[in-house]
Amino acid sequence: MNFKVTIELKGPGTAEPCLDLVEKLDMVDQVVFSSFEHTRIARIRELRPEIVVDRETMRPTHRYKTGCLFVEPPPNFVSIATCVGASEVHLKYDSCTKDRIEMIHAAGMDSMAWFRGHIGMYEDVTERYKDVGNEDELMYKTVIATGVRKLCVNRPDMLVSTLTYD
Repeated sequence: MNFKVTIELKGPGTAEPCLDLVEKLDMVDQVVFSSFEHTRIARIRELRPEIVVDRETMRPTHRYKTGCLFVEPPPNFVSIATCVGASEVHLKYDSCTKDRIEMIHAAGMDSMAWFRGHIGMYEDVTERYKDVGNEDELMYKTVIATGVRKLCVNRPDMLVSTLTYD
């Protein structure tokens, strides 16, 4: 089975044991390590700086993929991600704009939009965004239209349905 996994480094000292597990399972090429605490991304890069040539683009890239998570990205979010050696930027779904996604891609990084958990999403759609449902097709299509390349969703069945019938 060929699938991708994102491991969020949520606590201090999580980089080393997560790296060990991923290597033990021989899943290095299937995993992205992510964190809101960007020093954890820097730690992954420090421990595993290996560069390889991407088979699709034929450009050099880090073998160990990392993503900087942001809730509300500051103006210099691309610079922050670059400084810690991130290979991806992970934005909260409602902060994805075409401009931000283009900035990420122009810097040679990949992009992901993440959706809040069920309680947070319910709060968002009942208090902030009254024009969309709780992770519905319209929301997915809107985020996809920004050019983001990956999605981290709570309703994969809805996403597959959205992508299948378009």
